[in-house]
Amino acid sequence: MKINNSAGLSSYESKLLLHVFNSINECVSVTDMQDNIIYVNRSFASTYGYEEKELIGNHISILRSDRNDPEVMKEILPATIKEGWRGRIWNKRKNGDEFIIELYTTIVFDDKGVPMALVGVARELTEQLRAEARLKDANEKYQLLFHEIKAAIYESTPDGKLTELNPAGRELLGIKSPEEFKTIDITRDFYINKEDREAIHREVEKNGFVKEYELSLKTLDDRILSVKETSTAVKDKSGKIIAYRGILRDITESKKNEDKLKRLVERLENVNGQLQKSEVELKNTNATKDKFFSIIAHDLRSPFSSLLSFSEFLIEDIETLDKSETKLFAEKIHEAARSVFSLLENLLQWSRIQSGKIPYNPVSFNISGKINKTIELLSNNAQNKSISIINNCTDGNIVYADEDMLSSVIQNLLSNAIKFTKPGGKIVFESRDLNDKLEISLTDNGVGIKEEDLKKLFRLDSHHTTYGTNEEKGSGLGLLLCQEMVERNRGTISVQSKVNEGTTFTFSLPKL
Repeated sequence: MKINNSAGLSSYESKLLLHVFNSINECVSVTDMQDNIIYVNRSFASTYGYEEKELIGNHISILRSDRNDPEVMKEILPATIKEGWRGRIWNKRKNGDEFIIELYTTIVFDDKGVPMALVGVARELTEQLRAEARLKDANEKYQLLFHEIKAAIYESTPDGKLTELNPAGRELLGIKSPEEFKTIDITRDFYINKEDREAIHREVEKNGFVKEYELSLKTLDDRILSVKETSTAVKDKSGKIIAYRGILRDITESKKNEDKLKRLVERLENVNGQLQKSEVELKNTNATKDKFFSIIAHDLRSPFSSLLSFSEFLIEDIETLDKSETKLFAEKIHEAARSVFSLLENLLQWSRIQSGKIPYNPVSFNISGKINKTIELLSNNAQNKSISIINNCTDGNIVYADEDMLSSVIQNLLSNAIKFTKPGGKIVFESRDLNDKLEISLTDNGVGIKEEDLKKLFRLDSHHTTYGTNEEKGSGLGLLLCQEMVERNRGTISVQSKVNEGTTFTFSLPKL
């Protein structure tokens, strides 16, 4: 736009005026008396998405939205001509986006007092309205909390005058009318021991707050209350205390409300922990499902394939096989069936643990004696590989646990040790007293476990199985069962191993 220089402005003054208008953040427009646009500043063009030349000469109505009240729109021009207009209306950009503006309009007269143009100053309110909505929402929540919470919430001046007190506080302190509220002196009217208020103020001035300070109060209706006060100081920019804000909780007759508030605070403080726990539980649930299908897919298929293959051979060639061949096929079928049975037993026990159907009946018993019985039970397996098993656990060590579960744990760990120990090897049980717990370790000098495979043990989301020194096959489920049962008995289990040197499994149990 070129500024009409009829007012006698110099070229410098005209340019300065243009720069002034373009430096204004608000949207400035000038229209003729029929509301046709004759000037817009840079902010106006930018806000509406037009080039300046696209707007000049057009009626201002091209920017108005159909969402406006027609009656309001009719008022703007006459009101502007008369004395100016101010209000909020809907406008639209070049791309059709609609938004609300706050508009101020006025009329411009020439030197003779003849109307010559209309000026509009507009400010987009999109962000302001969002902020107002957020502020309104926050204020509504505050008001709801302020009016509905059952504890007394107050604000007071340093000299003891109440400036804010919620309905619960008025009821608690026996304040019946606005007149009583205006004349209250906190120290005089409520404190039985004046030293309490002074002590609270000293603590607040020193630390910025006081938490759960217990004191006795009297009410305007002559009741004596025991309350806990939590308060903080409100300071101005110079650090001077200008008010006190706090909460009073009645612990004389409102224990139930106190407990509810405490649980609510704890819930709010532990939300993050609960979410993390839920995430872990969800991962464990999915891992359990994946583990189950992995076991079915990988571990049942192999023995069943053996059962089908060898039984098919027997059916087709039974007439031509001699006794030794028939015995060999029978042994293979028996081995496969035993593998399937062992796996199904583990799966059954696993499912019972997951569903909580295995009873937990802890008793006191001698762990060394339980180990001896397990060694005796698996002695044939060890003798077949010439493996010696030594129990160095101190006799008389008493633990408090479920006997059946611990028998399964020891049997599982010892069976694994025999499986992965080479013929002529050695397996040793040791015990260590840890004050309130007893630590049991089982060490073999077998093939060991690779470091990368150690990380897969005791995990639901990893499936790890290996063959023993005599090609014994395992499902990988046994160690998970051990972990479940040890932890069920308030213990822990861990493993250390080096390839070709051996493995040590260690678990702890509570003592008597």
